[in-house]
Order: sequence, then C-alpha cells, then structure tokens
Amino acid sequence: MAAPRSLLRGLAWTLGLGALVWALAVAAAAVLAVDEEVDELLDDALRASAEGLAPALANLGPVGVRAPSPQASGELRYAWWLLDAQGQLLQQSPGDYPALGQARPPAGFSNASPWRLYARPLDQPGGLWLVVGQTRAERREALQEVMWMVALSSLGVALLGLPLLALRARQELRPLGRLSERLEQLAHEGVAPQQLAHALGEPERAELAPIHRALRTLGEHLSERLAFERAFAPQAAHLLRTPLAGMDAQLAVALKEAAPETLPRLRLLRESTTRLQRLVLALLRLFRSEQAVQRQWLDAAQLLSELPTPGLSLRSTPGGRRLSADPELLAAALLNLLDNAQRHGARSVWLEWPSEQCLLVCDDGPGMPEAERVALEAALQDSAAAADASGQGLGLRLAALVTRAHGGRLRLPPQAQGFAVALELGPPHE
Repeated sequence: MAAPRSLLRGLAWTLGLGALVWALAVAAAAVLAVDEEVDELLDDALRASAEGLAPALANLGPVGVRAPSPQASGELRYAWWLLDAQGQLLQQSPGDYPALGQARPPAGFSNASPWRLYARPLDQPGGLWLVVGQTRAERREALQEVMWMVALSSLGVALLGLPLLALRARQELRPLGRLSERLEQLAHEGVAPQQLAHALGEPERAELAPIHRALRTLGEHLSERLAFERAFAPQAAHLLRTPLAGMDAQLAVALKEAAPETLPRLRLLRESTTRLQRLVLALLRLFRSEQAVQRQWLDAAQLLSELPTPGLSLRSTPGGRRLSADPELLAAALLNLLDNAQRHGARSVWLEWPSEQCLLVCDDGPGMPEAERVALEAALQDSAAAADASGQGLGLRLAALVTRAHGGRLRLPPQAQGFAVALELGPPHE
C-alpha cells in the first residue's frame, strides 16, 4: 500500500511553486508597467544629449565639407549626425555605422531602424540640423535589467519568506497531530464510544470542529450498535443452546435404543451436533462486544485429536509445546481450518510448533499460488475480513479473529507443498 501524502510536504511544494510564479508575475507586471516609463526616461536622456551637443556644434563655424569620422572603440550605443537643410550629411560622431540616408528626419522624436532619433535645428545660419540617436539594443538591455532585477528581488524575498511560512504551517497543523495522538491514546485506554466526544474536549481550531462532530456521531452510532449486541448476545446464546442441547439429549437416548446397524450414523450425527454446539458458543463469545478470552494451558495435539474430523489423517510432530489459549475459541479455529483443508483436497493434517505460543497447521492439499497467498495474508492482517474466492476465506477469517482476540495474528507462511496456517496466539497472561 502506498504511503499517504504529507500535508507539510504538499504545502512546501505549493509555497515554493507559488513563490516562483509570484516572482515571474511581478516581473511581468513590472515590465509592462515600466516599459513606457523606460522609453520616456531614455527619450529625456536623448533630448538632453541633443541640447548639450547643440551649443558645441554651433560654435564650429561654417561647415561645408564632411569631416572624416574617427573609429570609435567599444559597442556603439549613441551617435550624432550634423545635416544641412537638404539632409546631406556634413559630420557625424566617431564610429562605423550606416548613415541616415538623404532624407532628414523630422523634428523631434522618430524611429529609423535600429535607432531612436531626436532631431533639432541649430541656432546657426545655413539651416543646419543636429540628429542624436540611440540604438534599440540599449533600450532592450535597460528593460531586461529592470525585469531581472525585479524578478530576482521578488524571488529572493519569496524564498526568504518560505521558512517562515513553513514554520507557520507546521505550527498550524500541530492541533491536527495532537488530535491524532489523543485518539490513539483513547483507543489504548479503551474509552467507550459514547464517551469519545467528552474525552476529546473542544476543538482547538475551527477547521477541526467537523472532525469532532463526525467522531461524536460515530461514537453515538457505535454505542447504539454495542448496546444492541450486548442485548442480542445472551438472547441468541439461550435460543441456540436450548434446541442444540435438546438435540444432543435426544441423540443420546436414540443411541441407547437404536438398532446396531444405525449406530454409526447416529454417532456421526451426535458428533456433528456436538461440533455445532461448540462452534455456536465460540462464535457468540468471539463476536460479543466485550470479549472475554478464558486462557488456560492446553495440549493442542490432544485438542485436535478430540475434534470430529472424518476423512482426515491427523498427526503432530514431536516436541509439541503447551499453549496458553481459550480451548473453545482455539477448537473453533481448528475445526474451520480442518474443514478448509478437507474441502480443498487434503488427506492429512499435522501440527508443528515453530516458536512459543505459535501453532502451525499444515496439510498436504494442492496449496495456493504465491501471489494469491500473499494477497490473502495481507487482507487478513489488515482487517481480518477478506474472503478468498476459492472458499477458504470464511474459515481463515474466523481463525484470524481468534488469534486477534488472543492478542496475536494469523500468518500464511510459504510451503513447498500443501498449505500452512500459523496461529500466533500472543503472549500468555500471568
């Protein structure tokens, strides 16, 4: 069975992914918000550059020829051009880059790939124009710097806040852990279902109130069910025991008065009736709300030999141990296991004692495929309520309940041949 998911781990993943998405969303919002502002700031810087260059170029005097442009070092980001009234290039800033062409840019701001331009006339005779340009790469770089700065700062703040959020989540989940511990403690103390709500007390958080209400309702329903079972068990025991005892008495009289040729059948009928009596009494005690296991030291091999098992050969390995168990419940479990073995083709059943307080019942039947054996064992250990499709489920279920009533468990160890059931009966009570 897969392990359940952790709430804390799920919250941590959610917070981490949320922090990343939040940082990206903030960065995207910042880019959208500052895109226009960056353009305005860079346009202002471009205009200021033109205003600063204009007086210096106006003082150059008459310019009639194009001056050579020295080479510029580094990547070109800014440039200026000095044009005449017809748009002819007279002079430009250092650098190797394409000229603007024959047409003079309009006054003010304009675009000419890959430049953002600002043009203005010079206060000089001759109608000279100054054009200042900035590459689009500069603007993209500025926008990317803003985006990364905002994204990294947002992500940093989010990651720094994650431990605090995780700590707060752990603190807020502690009441749920305390509720689980309290329920486990009450289970060990054997608190009655009707007292469960009072024993739990008031919920520590509003979110836990539905759980408290559900547990209170469940406790009330279980209390009603237990009250019904307490009233039903003695009545059922009386109603079933009386006719069975009458049948046994009538069969005893019939055995004394019957003809010799009918005695074998009557003996078999009386053995079956005795077996039915023991099974009914064991089942009533086993399913009673307040189970009272009456342990005593007994010889399992002798108990097995006293059970009616027509058609089966019974034996036990040497070195048998005495067990501390309830003889009626153990006899009921063994009867069901013997019946399972016989119905599935076994001819011989024997007992082994692998360890203290453990009884191994083996047969020479066809056995069970490994995958089915493992699945059936897991189901019996989980809830003692599995039923095998081949028909072994009912007998194994009752045997598992018997071991559980003794504080133990039922196992199905692997066998090279046949089938085996290990009844672990728990430690003996002093």
